[in-house]
Amino acid sequence: MNSFLGRWFWLKSMAVGLMAFFVGPAHSSQEKVQDKLLKLPHQEFRLKNGLRVFLVKFPSPGVVAYQLPVRVGSRNEVEKGKTGFAHFFEHLMFRGTKNRSGKEFGDLYTRLGAENNAWTDNDMTNYHGVVAKKYLPQILEAEADRFRNLSFDEKLLKDEAGAVMGEYMKNISQPEAVLEEKLAEAAFKVHPYGHTTMGYREDIQKFSERYKDVWVFFERYYRPSNVSVVLVGDVDFAKSRQLIEKYFGKWKNPQTAQALIASEPEQAEARKVESRLGQKAQTRITVAYKIPGFSTRTPDIAAIELLSEMFFSKTSDFQNQFRFEKKWVDVVYTGRAEWIDPYVWTINLRLSALGEGKEAELLTAIQTTVRGIASQQVSQDRLGETKKRFRNAALSSWFKSPSDLADRIAWYSNLEPDQGIKALDAHFAQLAKVTPAHIQAVAKKHLVDSKMTTVILRGQ
Repeated sequence: MNSFLGRWFWLKSMAVGLMAFFVGPAHSSQEKVQDKLLKLPHQEFRLKNGLRVFLVKFPSPGVVAYQLPVRVGSRNEVEKGKTGFAHFFEHLMFRGTKNRSGKEFGDLYTRLGAENNAWTDNDMTNYHGVVAKKYLPQILEAEADRFRNLSFDEKLLKDEAGAVMGEYMKNISQPEAVLEEKLAEAAFKVHPYGHTTMGYREDIQKFSERYKDVWVFFERYYRPSNVSVVLVGDVDFAKSRQLIEKYFGKWKNPQTAQALIASEPEQAEARKVESRLGQKAQTRITVAYKIPGFSTRTPDIAAIELLSEMFFSKTSDFQNQFRFEKKWVDVVYTGRAEWIDPYVWTINLRLSALGEGKEAELLTAIQTTVRGIASQQVSQDRLGETKKRFRNAALSSWFKSPSDLADRIAWYSNLEPDQGIKALDAHFAQLAKVTPAHIQAVAKKHLVDSKMTTVILRGQ
């Protein structure tokens, strides 16, 4: 499995300059709308049991990237005392089935020379890898086996519980993980976004007692109607469909209903948390604003991604002043804006030695910058140039390899299941439509003091 903290950085802590690699298009509203992003031959269909399938032919002779995203993450952990279950279950999915032990499962992938990994975040769990085309049938059979026939005893669960506890202790020693916990708890009072993907330490300590509970969780969320199969590479559409029908077609949905997720009340006041680590560390500052959930039907998220690039990337006035001239900070990055439910968009700073003690000035500078977005429209030229950079970065990163494209398909189809693979181009279309007025309107509506949560984390 991927390092949790590594995946956390990928999702939430990308430097703004890299953020464009994961977002959309490059046109202003007055520019001619360019062709669709996904021009490669592709198919999308559903099995009778609800399993979604996405197939894309990618120029990678003899190689296929596969991903099986499950629409379950810490967002679905609604029961008290059971945080971290989605991540825990990611680990348990490698522990064996009714037909093969966990070791036999791992040995199969090693023998075939196939990558085999997984990660979990707030909104999804994703099982992924790369395999030679000729071994794809064995991989699909093995994946279907663990999704349909997962099996392990209580001893194996206790062993894995210990491994997860070790992972948590390793991660929580990092300031970013502590910062994430503090922010989640401060920003959310009802919604399960109020705890991290790893969960609370006291809950992880009880994982070894949760043997019966994990099977309830498995039945709720590991069902064909909640899972997709994504294949990108040297894909034969007809043969791939036949294989997926063969191995996944008889998988049945259980009768158990998924748990309801409570809606977070609208935040009406600024919140602030200051905390100190029990170790030496540079001061971290996070300023978070409540934003809506992801949608390709409005320009809100697209506008936030574009303003993030304009005002906080390495080419921004903010970084030029405080990172390069005054040298008060050595890291500036914004968090992603793509979540299923309303979440927070963050501006994150790591202070340098020269910046220690300058927290108040930096917080004022962030608020001044954000308020300026709402008070004055950006120029059309500046917005247009930003869109061009976004499109070029997306084209060079999304299509870098079969795995990169499979990852984007899994990601956006999970955010908007009803859109499926069309969500990629739909997001690009919204980015193309964003105008200076949209940027200003979004800032006025969402980037306001009453929706702001600030966390300051200092070292000893």
